[in-house]
Parts: sequence; structure tokens; C-alpha cells
Amino acid sequence: MQIDNSLDVAGLSPAVARFFDLAAGKILRLHAEWDPARGTPVFTAAGKYTTRGWTEWTEGFLYGCQL
Repeated sequence: MQIDNSLDVAGLSPAVARFFDLAAGKILRLHAEWDPARGTPVFTAAGKYTTRGWTEWTEGFLYGCQL
């Protein structure tokens, strides 16, 4: 690993803002389309979220990301 000491917060700000913009759209779409009765969406299958019974511990991430 090589550390780039020339990076600073101001330089990373556009990339971080873009990341949160993309994430917000995905989270809003998931919130609108996902039926919570199906469990917690963790995996994708054929480009769509799906769940597995053992993934229920991850439910907090779904709500935490929205915050």
C-alpha cells in the first residue's frame, strides 16, 4: 500500500458528494420497492435484491443508511 499524503478533505469532497448522491437514489428506490415482510435485502440475484434467513441481523443497515 502506498499512502498519498497529498490528498486532503477538500480534494475528496466531490467524490464523496457523488457517492452519497448515488447511494441516496438507490436507498430511496429500495425503500419504495422493498416489502419488509420479505426480510432484509442483502444479496442481489439477477440485479434485484433478495434475502436469506440468516441475514436478518443486517436490518439495521437498511434503516441506518436512510438516516
